[in-house]
Amino acid sequence: MLEQPFHQTGDLIAERYHVQSVLGQGGSGVTYAVEDVHTHQQFALKALSLRGIYDWKQLELFEREAKVLAQLDHPAIPQYIDYFQTDTAGNRWFYIVQALAPGTSLADLVQDGWQASQAEVRQLAVQILGILKYLHELTPPIIHRDIKPHNIIRNEDGQIYLVDFGAVQNVYRNTMVGSTVVGTYGYMAPEHFQGKAVPATDLYSLGATLLFLLTHCSPADLPHQRLKINFRKAVQLQPDFADWLDHMLEPAVEDRLTSAQEALATLTQPSPTRPKSLSQRKKEVLRHQPKGSKIQLQRTPSQLMVDIPPSGLRGKTLGIGLFALFCEGIALAIAASIATSMFNGQIPPWIAIFAVLPFLTTGSALMMAVWFGLAGRIHLQIDPQQFQLQWQIERFGLRYRKKGSTQALDGIKLTTAYKSNDRPVAACTLIEGDHIHQFGTMLSLPEKEWLVREISDFLGGQQRQRSSA
Repeated sequence: MLEQPFHQTGDLIAERYHVQSVLGQGGSGVTYAVEDVHTHQQFALKALSLRGIYDWKQLELFEREAKVLAQLDHPAIPQYIDYFQTDTAGNRWFYIVQALAPGTSLADLVQDGWQASQAEVRQLAVQILGILKYLHELTPPIIHRDIKPHNIIRNEDGQIYLVDFGAVQNVYRNTMVGSTVVGTYGYMAPEHFQGKAVPATDLYSLGATLLFLLTHCSPADLPHQRLKINFRKAVQLQPDFADWLDHMLEPAVEDRLTSAQEALATLTQPSPTRPKSLSQRKKEVLRHQPKGSKIQLQRTPSQLMVDIPPSGLRGKTLGIGLFALFCEGIALAIAASIATSMFNGQIPPWIAIFAVLPFLTTGSALMMAVWFGLAGRIHLQIDPQQFQLQWQIERFGLRYRKKGSTQALDGIKLTTAYKSNDRPVAACTLIEGDHIHQFGTMLSLPEKEWLVREISDFLGGQQRQRSSA
């Protein structure tokens, strides 16, 4: 730990960032709240001094953090702004600039006397699991490795932000090169001490963080039985929630919940009248989802998230692709025939355009649909305030996003998006007044029907809550 911050309040960094206060300090640098003197925007600036480095791994972790942050795009992860370095007399400084997460860390909230209810802790867990699901499903998966109360920011509305990616690593690096043990005692999973990290490692740290909120004690200070935290005597929890925490905190990684998706799904199932085992609840999570479907749907009373992965090369995609080629082939044949007639002066140009355009437009649209089906991903998120529908092709960094007010949504239904070989192709269609937002054309019909039913049921619940408020 450094004895004093590198910069003082009032300092000007790189002739641009005016230091307002110190946000945090640790082995990987000091983080400041700064103001851009040109735009007057507030940012978080993390600084590392070359002279202050006692281990070259610090600089490696710092640079890795910057590279990881630059590729992330999630509303609960403060946006990456810049990475730069400056030289002064006898020293070199490295900086990472991010958007400033509004709110207070969970550690500071507890220190100030915040007593989180069990319902609040559950909702907080749902939000963090959503962030971890995003990180762990990247290619390669990103493991935070330092989930703890200091690194989770909560604003007055209950919105959660995950910060400090100084310990982050990806799975490829972990398995091929080895790793540095970076984390916080009490919140680190047993395998973490051995330099190993998998997605379930973050789940253990999240479970330990939730225990801190419920008990106001460091997990390291709670009773242990062998390697497992024995928390049941320290706090009284609902049986299903206690069972869920038990599985999050299993010392052996093979006994733990394996993914954020699995943890989120088991947590958000309605509490049964009679306690059910974890394995029973896991089997019931997607009991209505069509067999073989890869759609990931997470639903709570206040939020619904749908992730539709690329459909890949399957019969439907291949059929549409062949029909698209057929349309393009006809357009090419007509164009060649008409070109000859135009050359002889038999057909005016405007007739040629009207003859070729329908086939060319249809073929191009279908080819785009096939391309998106092979590599595109769709993400839908709805909460009481707003909805967001995003199409993206990760390999090329292409994204298209639609946003709107949830209250403005009139519902969802299946509509015809286009015709393929004279057969209508249905799409899930969100209706927002005079606007419609279509998605999921490459899904099977049972998947579309199931998805429309789930989203419609959620929207109905939101409408009932507004009516009763």
